[in-house]
Amino acid sequence: MKKYFINWVALAALIIGSSYPVHAQNPAIGHSKAPLFSTKEKIVFNLNTNFTDLWKHRAIPNREVPEDIRDFEAPGRLSWTDSTGRHDLPVKVELRGNTSQSASECPFPKMSLSFEKNQATGERVSKGTLFDGLSSIGIGTHCGGKPGSSLRFRRVWGGLSPHREALIYKVQEHLSIPGFQVFPASFSYIDTSTGKGPVEPQPSGFVVNRPMPGFFLEDIKTFVKQADGKEIRGADAPFQDSDKPYIFTNITDAQKDARAAGSVIEPIDAKSIIRIMFFQSLVGNRDWIIRISPDDLSASRGLWNMKVVEADGKWIVFPYDYDLAGWVKSENFFSGLPGLADADFYKPADISQVVAELKQKRPGIEALVDELASEDRDGASRIKEHIKAFYNALDRRFH
Repeated sequence: MKKYFINWVALAALIIGSSYPVHAQNPAIGHSKAPLFSTKEKIVFNLNTNFTDLWKHRAIPNREVPEDIRDFEAPGRLSWTDSTGRHDLPVKVELRGNTSQSASECPFPKMSLSFEKNQATGERVSKGTLFDGLSSIGIGTHCGGKPGSSLRFRRVWGGLSPHREALIYKVQEHLSIPGFQVFPASFSYIDTSTGKGPVEPQPSGFVVNRPMPGFFLEDIKTFVKQADGKEIRGADAPFQDSDKPYIFTNITDAQKDARAAGSVIEPIDAKSIIRIMFFQSLVGNRDWIIRISPDDLSASRGLWNMKVVEADGKWIVFPYDYDLAGWVKSENFFSGLPGLADADFYKPADISQVVAELKQKRPGIEALVDELASEDRDGASRIKEHIKAFYNALDRRFH
């Protein structure tokens, strides 16, 4: 497949001379109806578990995870008070993430919670609570309590990163890109081995003895269940589970990949990929990969920080994981718009429709950023500067 750059002058003229309605895929696909994601309450959640033991089970980044690490779960309790009263649920706690599990990157790493079943009723203990319908959920933590950042990847510490990352997920939904729901909150933690707030390992050493920002994150298990589908993984994934289909090679060969596994799907809509390209540029995220075609030399692998779910004869493609995005790290730079150089896949009419959507939805994006400003004025201000740079570049190319 030959690669060359779109004629942006001709494309701009096409945009000026045409009107494009906003027809995007349903961003709510895969979403649960758990009340957590619709409540407007400000809640402090309390998580008690043996953090000392849990943090001994960190996975080594970019290596196959040993079974004793992969399957380790620490018993714990999640409690909170909301408008319906006091709640206290038994949970299983495990670590998640790749490089963020390193103590030098996130002394307080991301976690997943699993809700147990009530032995008497057979129902999940989450039934009738904010987590009704969920068997598991992720927690995006503050990463490190000590002000500053990690040395290698410059992950933001000090409690600033979680609600910035949650904002990106909300913008993703606003732009009609499928993905995971989030709920920003605050978390208090108790290490049951000491009865006190956990002490983060060096190089932080921070004592977590006060509520810290975080967010709840829907997970792929919930998405797959709600979409009545199955997760598709990259054929070139270095570590593979026997119970998952590892068949994705690239976007343009998706139908071929699916047929080889006995499925029939529609072609992946180029507009859905173009939205993702512009969205990642908007939020300043470079920590992701998706291979567009077999000769896409820019992609070192098929998928990275991208999910593919097969449902209803379609492959739903969406991004996740933004802790290294420019908006989160508050880096005041704009790296430019995506090249979209594969003209056999990126059609001018498709690009122009997505650009029209982006321009139409700018006020909603800025309104979401304004909500962050009430607690993180500096972060919101820098994000607004990034948005301005993005839209200035969009106007210059598509005036």
